[in-house]
Amino acid sequence: MPVRVVSQRDIKPIKLPGRDLQWIVTPETIGGEKLSIAIMICPAKSVVRPMHSHKDIEEVILILEGQGEAWVDGEKASFKKGDAVLFPSNSKHQVRNTGNTSLITASIFSNPTKPDTYVLYDEDAFENED
Repeated sequence: MPVRVVSQRDIKPIKLPGRDLQWIVTPETIGGEKLSIAIMICPAKSVVRPMHSHKDIEEVILILEGQGEAWVDGEKASFKKGDAVLFPSNSKHQVRNTGNTSLITASIFSNPTKPDTYVLYDEDAFENED
């Protein structure tokens, strides 16, 4: 079987509130069958909206650049470049960029997923903190 390679520059970003997502590893892009990976780019001071969860899927964000804050099931924690943040399966979560530069993460999912499968919530952990 040939080695499969995909380049980030060949993936068109999906624009969502507070971030752009480039779905690098999916069944369609590289044939990933058991996981997916998206590069998330959040502009300075942006908030990822809406709050959401992933049905029976874990997510880890590896912070490649910048800093921010994560809200997971009612708890907040700060993070910075080099950190990893776990969003357990089915957890409600939200992220905001607290820095003056872009926040860039590799968002790694335990199963293939896409934004149209997210479970969305009306709550907003950062509503009064923009």
